Amino acid sequence: MSAPPTTLARVKLIAKNDAGIQALVDGDPEVDMVLDDVATWITEGKFGATTEIAQRYAAAHFLSLANQPVGGRGPLSSESIGGISQSFTLPYLNQKTVFGSTQFGLFYLECVRRTQVPFAVVIAQ
Repeated sequence: MSAPPTTLARVKLIAKNDAGIQALVDGDPEVDMVLDDVATWITEGKFGATTEIAQRYAAAHFLSLANQPVGGRGPLSSESIGGISQSFTLPYLNQKTVFGSTQFGLFYLECVRRTQVPFAVVIAQ
């Protein structure tokens, strides 16, 4: 029995502290596109029983990135009052993949790591 694709409601459950995701509504073209994309890319043939989990975290990752400010500036990482200073994280800094730039993407990568079949060498005799 195949698992149904993830939904915005399920994405919101794991993204309770992401105001941008919480503000999204079903039927929004951006939401529909992301959910369609992850359903296409993240299939049961690759992920088996963890398909919906991987879809949920990948969708949260993409929706979270879509809500970040334009201009390459990441989330606020520190702020000072005296002298008025702000520091922002740099998206993808020291990351080999875009998925490493959000907590949701990191969890998706963990799903990938846990579902990959170990490499085996078979010697024919």
